[in-house]
Amino acid sequence: MAVAVLAFTPGRAQRDTVALDGGGWTFRTDADSAGWGAWQAGVPGGREIRVPHTWNVEDGTERYFGLAWYERHTEVPAAWKGRRVRLCFDAVYRDMVCYVNGREAGRNTGTGFTPVSFDVTPLLRYGASNRIVVAVSNRFSEHAFPYKASFDWPNDGGIIRPVALVATDGVPVRYAHIRPDVDLSDSSAVASVKIRLWDERVRRADFTLTVLDWKNREPVAEKRVALKSEDGVFTTGMVFEKVRLWHFDAPNLYVMRVDVHGPKGLQDRYETRFGFRKLAIEGDRLLLNGEPVRLPGVEYMPGSHPDYGMAEPVGVMAEAVRLMKELNCVVTRFHWQQDARILDMMDEQGMLVQEELPWWQQPGDPNPELEALLKHQLDVTVERDYNRPSILSWGVSNEVYQNTDKSIYQRMIDHARSWNTNAFVTVVSNQIYTTLANDESLMADIPTWNDYSGTWHGGDRTQSPVRLDEINEKALKGRPLLITEHGLCEPRFVGGDPRRITEMTYHYDAWAKSPFVMGCIYFSLNDYRTHVGESGRGRYKARIHGLTDMWFGKKPSFGVYAGLASPVYFESVQQHAGGTQAEVTIAVKNSLPSYTLRGYTLVWDSVDGERSLPLPVLNPGDKFTAKIGGTDPHRKPRVRVVRPTGYVAAEND
Repeated sequence: MAVAVLAFTPGRAQRDTVALDGGGWTFRTDADSAGWGAWQAGVPGGREIRVPHTWNVEDGTERYFGLAWYERHTEVPAAWKGRRVRLCFDAVYRDMVCYVNGREAGRNTGTGFTPVSFDVTPLLRYGASNRIVVAVSNRFSEHAFPYKASFDWPNDGGIIRPVALVATDGVPVRYAHIRPDVDLSDSSAVASVKIRLWDERVRRADFTLTVLDWKNREPVAEKRVALKSEDGVFTTGMVFEKVRLWHFDAPNLYVMRVDVHGPKGLQDRYETRFGFRKLAIEGDRLLLNGEPVRLPGVEYMPGSHPDYGMAEPVGVMAEAVRLMKELNCVVTRFHWQQDARILDMMDEQGMLVQEELPWWQQPGDPNPELEALLKHQLDVTVERDYNRPSILSWGVSNEVYQNTDKSIYQRMIDHARSWNTNAFVTVVSNQIYTTLANDESLMADIPTWNDYSGTWHGGDRTQSPVRLDEINEKALKGRPLLITEHGLCEPRFVGGDPRRITEMTYHYDAWAKSPFVMGCIYFSLNDYRTHVGESGRGRYKARIHGLTDMWFGKKPSFGVYAGLASPVYFESVQQHAGGTQAEVTIAVKNSLPSYTLRGYTLVWDSVDGERSLPLPVLNPGDKFTAKIGGTDPHRKPRVRVVRPTGYVAAEND
């Protein structure tokens, strides 16, 4: 390959976007697979729809698993001629072929939850209307992940996430990955920076790297550097005198702006967001920014609102995150790659995330084709989400049974580690209580267990603490354990929400009493749509597993779990004689959860409005007593402990 130096054209050095969301699309199913050969001139019989879209929540196609077509006409600005234009899909589920003005622009198969883009520069008509056609199939496939029908979520087909045309000047940046290393003694940091351009023939380029505070956009550091690429990657480093750390109670974020320079000035400007935080495992403890923590969590199952399915709007995502935080949860996991917008919220509001590949239960022994597909999905996922401080770990599989060749786990773990991120790698186990020292999750950074003692794992709930002790003694041997699932699935298991509460509190108490349990992720936040569900039909086919229903209506178990997951509780609220003052004592838990409280506030209602008192730094096991005034003598004082992020951590009953 010839060595290339950036050859630039003058331009505005900005990225212009034409969003293709919303109306303007026509859609039809193709049960007979008439296909492109029959419809080159147009997709007949289509109906108008809005993108993002899935047909599996619409009357008549709720259980349609097959081929469908989307068509849209859009004008491309004449001023874009001479620029590079990419057609960017955040996700199309699942196998897709894209055509622009009658010519194939590209295809993506075997993966439906990851972004894909095509360079459509030579296919466009500038200053004129352009025809975009997308063929999509959600047929169950043995050449895809999720594999065949072996997955426990909706098989919603369509253009399920945003789509846009993006125009750039020169040779644009594909990604910039920042890997910070923080010195906790003085909050200084260094960071390695790896930059990849879309055109990897370019071997030399000049960059300016500017780091800004995300909220106020004030510059923190800047560096101008000329770099030569190696294997398509330009590598440099940056030094920071003092940084604010990312924490679930203090989700501080930064932006890195990458300017690419050429003979005629600024040629491209790219921005990415990141944070400074430090994760470590010491013995059987998880350390966040140098402090031991034990963390409660809950898993959200996207695509479950019957009105939207996998094409859920940002408002549904925002409500899901708000409910997670209202539950006092600080860690979650996803069984498949998520919409970038909900992960943005995790970064901004403080949620640690285990993001997983959709390799669930089957196949036990993937062939070389499927293993290559797993690695491709991992690469696309990590490339997009590398910089997110919310990422706790990359999960390579979940509950894969009867795998006779465990070497694939090691190859997948090694592949994930080759990206050299600031996150762990995990394999989620369902059987560590039987496989013990031979469990595949022990090969990764954090041993895991989906604890369904008393339900899916048989027996009754009293086996959970017994199994925990045996796992600790025979498998962990000084390592921590992450409980990655527990819950009650109705109608497979009877008892309703009262039983859900009983099972939840018993298991949670067993985990809390086991100091090697570094955290737990309850399953799940919501009753969830799934093509294998035992309850309901059509778009309502579901598993009743949640602390809320599919519309986020809270069940009594929601409040119970919020209390279990709270880091603090009210030991006493004693109203003085006369009723206008009270003495409040709060206690910080030192079990599960267990972490230091910083920036919390005591808030109470007074006769002249809300009053507040900043709390000192409180460590696990600490107690704090305060006198509050101005209370109403005719009613019980209402007092809350509020997190620095604004969510209520605890409230007196």
